[in-house]
Amino acid sequence: MFFRRSCSKVRCILASVIALQKDLKESFKCTCGKVHSVPKIEIVFEDNAFKHIDDFFENATYLVDENTAKLVETPAARTIKLEGSPRVLATMENVEKAMSQIKSDLIVSVGSGSLTDIAKYAAHLAGKSFSCFPTAPSVDGYTSCVAAILVNGEKTTAQAVVPKKVVVDMTILSEAPIDLLRAGIGDIAAKVTARLDWMLSNLLIGEPICEFAWDQLRDELEVVLDDSERVLSRSKEAVLRLMNVLLVSGLNITIVGNSRPASGAEHLISHTLEMYHEAINEIPPFHGLSVAMGTYVTLKAYRVIFEDVRLKRTCLTNEERFRVLSDFFGEEKAKRFMNLYERKIEPKQIDLDHVRRTLKPTYEKFLEKVESALEAIRVEELFASYEPEFITKLILISNTIRERCTVLDLLDQLCLLKDFARKVFEV
Repeated sequence: MFFRRSCSKVRCILASVIALQKDLKESFKCTCGKVHSVPKIEIVFEDNAFKHIDDFFENATYLVDENTAKLVETPAARTIKLEGSPRVLATMENVEKAMSQIKSDLIVSVGSGSLTDIAKYAAHLAGKSFSCFPTAPSVDGYTSCVAAILVNGEKTTAQAVVPKKVVVDMTILSEAPIDLLRAGIGDIAAKVTARLDWMLSNLLIGEPICEFAWDQLRDELEVVLDDSERVLSRSKEAVLRLMNVLLVSGLNITIVGNSRPASGAEHLISHTLEMYHEAINEIPPFHGLSVAMGTYVTLKAYRVIFEDVRLKRTCLTNEERFRVLSDFFGEEKAKRFMNLYERKIEPKQIDLDHVRRTLKPTYEKFLEKVESALEAIRVEELFASYEPEFITKLILISNTIRERCTVLDLLDQLCLLKDFARKVFEV
């Protein structure tokens, strides 16, 4: 990864991204036992780049929507404009629309999470190159190698193209809609619960863990979480720090080769919620906001483990699980998710004392910071849009949609998930 920008203040704020480039070199032996490669991504920081975007991308096809087309002027002959009300979603249908209209060897997304996922997955399927022009610091997908795509109503994490170039315009980012700034804080707060879940999975089922990902993110993450209010007040410095951490998080995903460094139980809850809205033809909350809801629930789940919260031990039966899945998605999808759930690796034994000793220092260090960030983005207002019974059901089934091991599985194994889901707001 390399950078263009002369401002020393920007380089100071981007220290963690620059360190990732210098420290890891082109390839390195990881604690997981594998040799990882670091991709070459050019990241350009340029104020007012939106005024001359075509100077940064040679003969590119641009992907925009109605909102970003108003922000950034792109050559009409090489622009694909997707339509959606009130916004475009990352669906397979939109990927296919984009693929059918690519007019060059490079596709550039001009937008935030959904347009970026559409463009890089379309590039992957079409054998094209991909770059991006982010319009909000809302997700970590700009530098990641995966795309979250709705395929037949199911949220899938698909392999995608790594960007050749990311052009970051602080004028555009700092003026992003407030809900997208909130979403960025929500997405970055989730890196703490994702870290806890990865450590937990390593202890319970022996999943290999890549320590470099946390080492590169940890210190700057603390600063960004403390800076949440300044991000929401549109401080360019705070927004730049947020964008920096999002870029590092996405790069971690690319180096590891999957979303594990950035995604745990909170993302399973988010994906389940987003699929539910898709199933009833509704627009879900912005991804980072639904992730914030998942992070809130996941922190509560860890409180049960670390603070020995008293809950009733009542095992959730597979019949109950299937019934809730069917209510959400219909019987056909419920069967597929149950098959996934039943393939999960179960821990041979659960040593809660060892789990607590290993994970609690990270939990205690970040708990107040994450809670403060979630409060700043008013996460409880997001829950107010749903009935308590719906949230209970959402929690009960979110660990069925992926084989990934998380704290929801630990509560499930301990027969605490059922009561936790009912009492999540009391924990």
